[in-house]
Amino acid sequence: MSIPTDYISNLVNELSQGRLENLIKQADARRILQEVKEIPENYPDFAPLLTEKATHIAYALLSCGCSLMEKSNSDFTVMEKTNSNFTAIEILSILEKAGKLLSDIYKYNDDEFDGKDYNLLISGMALYAAKQYSRAFIVLNNVNLDFVVGQIVIQFINKDFNSLLQNVNQVFFEPPNELSDIQSLDEWVISHEIARIFLMVVDFVQTGNKSNFVSIDNIFDKLLSIATESNLISYWLIVRLLKIILSTFREASLWTILPPLLPVQHRTENYIRLLSGFKPAITELWPSQTIAIPLAVGENSGGVINLRTSGGKTRVAEIAILNTLSKHIMSKTLYLAPFRSLAFEVEQSLSKTFSPLGITVSQLYGGSTANVTDFELIKQSQVIVATPEKAKALIRCGSGLETELKLIVIDEGHLLGAEERYIKNEIFLTHVNEFASRNQIKMLLLSAVLPNANELADWVAADTSLVAKSEWKPALERLGLLLWDGERVRLEWGREWKTFNPNFVQKAPLGFGRRRKMFPNNKKEAIAATAVRLAKTGTVMIYSARANSIEGLAESVLSALGEHQENFLWDCSLWNVFESVCKEELSENDIILIAARKGVICHNNRLPTLVRIAMERLMRSKPPLIIIASSTLGQGVNVGISSIIVSTPYYDQNCISNRDFWNICGRAGRAFSDVEGKILYAIDTTEEAWKVRKNHNLARNYFDNRQMERVQSGLLIALKAIYENAMKTNTDFNLLVEAIANDFIYSDINEKFVEWINRLFDYLDDELLAMHENFCLDENDVTWVDGVFRKSLAIIQADSSRENEYIRLLRARTKALLKKVPDKRSRQKIIASGIPLSVSQRMLDSVEDFRALALLFASQSTSDEYIAQIDRIVREIEIWSNLNAKYLVGDIPEQECLERIRHDWISGMPLSEIIKNEPTAEKITKDYYGFTLPWIIHGISQLFDPVLEETIVQTYSSIAMFIELGLPNITSSNIYMAGVRSRSAALELASIDIFNGKSVPEIKQILTSVEVSKENISNIAQVWIDLFSNTAKSQSPKRVSFPSFTWNRDDLPDRLYLREQKNQYYLLSSDGYFCEKVESTKDLPFSKIANIVGLYFECREGTWYLQSYNPRIIIG
Repeated sequence: MSIPTDYISNLVNELSQGRLENLIKQADARRILQEVKEIPENYPDFAPLLTEKATHIAYALLSCGCSLMEKSNSDFTVMEKTNSNFTAIEILSILEKAGKLLSDIYKYNDDEFDGKDYNLLISGMALYAAKQYSRAFIVLNNVNLDFVVGQIVIQFINKDFNSLLQNVNQVFFEPPNELSDIQSLDEWVISHEIARIFLMVVDFVQTGNKSNFVSIDNIFDKLLSIATESNLISYWLIVRLLKIILSTFREASLWTILPPLLPVQHRTENYIRLLSGFKPAITELWPSQTIAIPLAVGENSGGVINLRTSGGKTRVAEIAILNTLSKHIMSKTLYLAPFRSLAFEVEQSLSKTFSPLGITVSQLYGGSTANVTDFELIKQSQVIVATPEKAKALIRCGSGLETELKLIVIDEGHLLGAEERYIKNEIFLTHVNEFASRNQIKMLLLSAVLPNANELADWVAADTSLVAKSEWKPALERLGLLLWDGERVRLEWGREWKTFNPNFVQKAPLGFGRRRKMFPNNKKEAIAATAVRLAKTGTVMIYSARANSIEGLAESVLSALGEHQENFLWDCSLWNVFESVCKEELSENDIILIAARKGVICHNNRLPTLVRIAMERLMRSKPPLIIIASSTLGQGVNVGISSIIVSTPYYDQNCISNRDFWNICGRAGRAFSDVEGKILYAIDTTEEAWKVRKNHNLARNYFDNRQMERVQSGLLIALKAIYENAMKTNTDFNLLVEAIANDFIYSDINEKFVEWINRLFDYLDDELLAMHENFCLDENDVTWVDGVFRKSLAIIQADSSRENEYIRLLRARTKALLKKVPDKRSRQKIIASGIPLSVSQRMLDSVEDFRALALLFASQSTSDEYIAQIDRIVREIEIWSNLNAKYLVGDIPEQECLERIRHDWISGMPLSEIIKNEPTAEKITKDYYGFTLPWIIHGISQLFDPVLEETIVQTYSSIAMFIELGLPNITSSNIYMAGVRSRSAALELASIDIFNGKSVPEIKQILTSVEVSKENISNIAQVWIDLFSNTAKSQSPKRVSFPSFTWNRDDLPDRLYLREQKNQYYLLSSDGYFCEKVESTKDLPFSKIANIVGLYFECREGTWYLQSYNPRIIIG
C-alpha cells in the first residue's frame, strides 16, 4: 500500500535531518571501519542499537521511495516534477539512500543477525531500482538465500542468465510438494509466476519484445494481491520491489534506448544481443551513458562527452561508431588516443565488440611514421585507432584516410596546454576540425576532467550547447588522510561523520631476514604496509608523481607482504608472455618481474615499451594485488582499482594539477567490484610543521574537485606570450607583424626575441602550410587564416579585445612561410614529411644526398650484408640529424654510444643483452630509436615522388620501421605488428617460410593455426603462439547444428524455447503458457542444445528450424 504524498514529503524531511540523519551517518562511518577490519575497541561511541535504529530508517525510506515510484509512472530519464511533486532524480536518490543504508548496516557486519542476507537482498534490489547497477551487483555478491525467488532475483541483478534459467526451470517444471495450507499454496504460486516473469524477461533480453512487460505487469498486480491477502510480508516487499526493478530495467534497456536512435535494425539488434552474451551481461545503459548517447548519435556536427572516470565514455563512443558505420556503409571512423598504451587498449575493447559484427578495428602502431603495412590495415579496417602523431603522418603522406571518414573521436580531449606536444596536437586538431566541418565529418571529444566543456564544444562542434555532462559514476568515493607519526599509521576518513583508524598499521619487528629496524620505519614503508592491508578488500594503487621512487616503494611492499607470500595467480598464457618479455628486455632478477610474480605491478614511463605493453595486457586480464604507478597509468589505461594512496604529488619542485589528480584518483572504485573507491593522501607528520601544514592544505585543495583547472589552449598561450613580450619590450606591434610577415629580414627587432618567436612558430609552421594547401582559394591568398582560426579554441578563449591581433600574427607567419617556401611542390614535400619546417627545409636541401644514399643501399644490399647496410645508412642519417636537427632530437646521444647499440638493435638482439654493452641503451632505444630517428627517416621518405621514385620511398619507410621496432626485415616487423610484441619471438618466427610475404591480417590468422604450433620453435616464441591460440579459441564463435522437424499440431506458437530440468526436456513459448514435454532421441537430440541461452526453434511453412539470437553461436 502506497503512502500519501504529503506524508512522504514530511517523512523524507524528518529522515534527512537531525538525530535520524546522524544515525545514517554513523552507519556509514561504522561500515568503513568494518570494511577495513578495524577492531571494535577502536570504534568511536556509536549510538546504542545502531543496527536496529538504522534498519527502521532504511525501511521507512524504502517505503517512501517505492510509493513515489508507484505513483509517478514517469519517464525517469528526465528531471521534471512527477505527479508526486518529486523529480525523478529525487525519487531515485531516496531509493538509493535506502539501499545504501541497508548495505552499510549489514554488508561488512560480522555480527550474527537473523535476516542479514534478506536485508542485503532488499538493499541490492533498492540500489538496482535506483539505477545503481554496479553497487547492487557488489552488495549481492556472496549473499546466500534459502528460497529460490531470492536466488533468481540475485542472478538477474548479477546478469547470470545461465544460473537464472536453471532456477527458473526448477520452479517452473517441478510439481509442488504437498501443500499443507493455503499460505503454502500462495507461496508456490508466487514463486511459479515469478519464474514465468523471468522467462519473459530472458525473452526480452534476446528479442526486445516490449509486449512482454504488459503480461509481466498483469502478473505483478495479481501477485501483490495474493501476498497482501495472505500477509506474506517478505514476498510482498520482494514483488513490490521487483516490479519497480523491471520497470527500471525496461527503461534503461539497450532495446528501449538504441533502436529508435540507430538506423540499421539488424546491426543494432546483433549489437544488443552480443552485449547480452558478455560476462557479466550488458543489458542496460548507465544513467551517464543515457545522457550522452543522444548527443553522440544525434544529427549534429559532434560535441563533447564529459563523463566521470569509469562513467562509460568508451561505450558511448562505441555506439557512436556503430551508428556512423551503419548510416555510412563505406565510411571509416578515426579514434584518436593520445598515448600508445591507450590506443592498444581501445583497439582491444572495440575489437571485442565489433569483430563478431564483422567490423574490423586496427590500431596503427608507431609514432610519427607511416608505411605500406599501415596502408594495408587502413584499407581492410572500418575503425582506425591511432595517436594524433600517427594520424597526422597517415593523412600527410597521401593515405587518403581523411576522405573516407565520417566520425572522428578524440579521447582524453583535455590534454591541451602549453607543452610542445599539446600545442602541435591542438593545431593539428584545428586543421582536422576545419576539414571535418567542410566535409560533414562528426567530431566527438571525450574527457572525464573538463570544467569548461562548453568552450571545447564551441571548438569541435561550433555550438556551446553540444555537451553531454554527468557526474554519475558506478562507485561512490571516500576521501581520507594517511598520517604517519613515526610509530603508527592513522587513517582519517572524510565525509560528514569523521571516522578514524587510529592504529591501522603499527611499527613492529619485520619477522624475517637480517633487518634489525622495526617495520614500517618511514613514510614509504608506512604506505606499503597500509596498501598491503587495504589490498584485502580490493586492488590498491600507490601513486607517486616521481617515477624514480617506484622501485623503492615496490621493495617496501614486498617486505610488507612477508617472507612467504604466495605467487599471484595470473592468467597462465599472459604471465608466460610477460615473464618472457621481462627476461628479454630487463633481466630475471629485475624488481619489475620479482614484484609482478607476487601480484605487485610497477608501472611508469621509464619501462621498455615491450614490457609496458605486456604488463598492461596482464593487468587487464586480472586486477593485481597492488599497483605502484606514476602518472602514466592515468593516461587512459583501464584497470580496476579499489583504493588509491597518494604517496607524493610532486614530480620535482612542482606538483600535479587538480585535473591530473582527479584523472588519476577518479579511477578509484571499479564498476561491479567496489561499492566505494577510497582515496588516501599520505602525510608524514614527523616532518617540520610548515611542511605538514603545506601537505594538509594541498590535500584539501585536491579533494575540492570544484577547483579543477580549466583546459587552456596552448596556441593561445603561445600567441599571448608573443603579444605580451612585444608590449614588455616596447616593440611596436604593427612593426612586429610586418617583420614576422617578412621573416624578420631587415628587421630591427632584438635577435633573441626573434629567435624565441621562431622557436614558438616552429611548433605551428608545418601545420600552417598544410592548412594553406587545403583551404586557400589562391596560391598567395591567406584570408583563410581568419576563417579557420576564428573558430579555433585559441580565439574562442581569447580576450575579445586581442582576437584580431592574434589572427594578424598567424596571418603574418603564413605569409612568411609562403616566402620561405615559394615553390608549391617543395611545400607539399615539407608538409608530407611531418617534420617542423626548420628541419624539413634542411632535409630538402640535402635531398640529393639522401637519394644517393638510398640508391647505394639498393645496389649493395644482399641477404648476407643486409643488416650491415641498414646499419650504415642509419649511421649516415644519425650524423646528418645531429648536425641539422638538434632541436628535434633534444638530448643527442653520443655517437660512440650509438655505435655500440645500433647493429645489435636492428638485428633484434634482446635489450637486456644490449644494455650489458651500453648502459644508456634503454633510453636511447625507447626515445631516439623508438620515436625521433624513425620520424626523421619517415620525413626523408616523403621528399621523393611516390610513383617515380617508389623504391627510394619504400627504402626509407622500411628503414624507419626497422629502427623503430628494432627488427631487420619486413616479415619480422609484420609479425611484431600482428601482435607478437617480442623482438626475439618475431625474429625467430620470421625464419619460418609460412610467414614470408604475408600481410599483418594474414599473419594474425596463421598465428592461430596448428601448423605453426608444430614447428620446432623456442619457448620464447611458443608462449606467443599459445597466447594467440588461446585468444582465438575464446573468441571464435560456437557452431551448433540440429535437424529440422515437423510437428502436426494447430495451437503452436511461431517460436519455441527448449528447456531442461532433471533430464526432462520441454518446448515452451516465451511466456511459458504453452509447454510441451519432448523426448531427446538420436534423430532429435534435444539434450545437446538444451538451456543454451539464445537458441530457439522457429516455424517456417510447417517446418521447425533451430535459430540463434546470439551472434557468437552459428547454426549449421
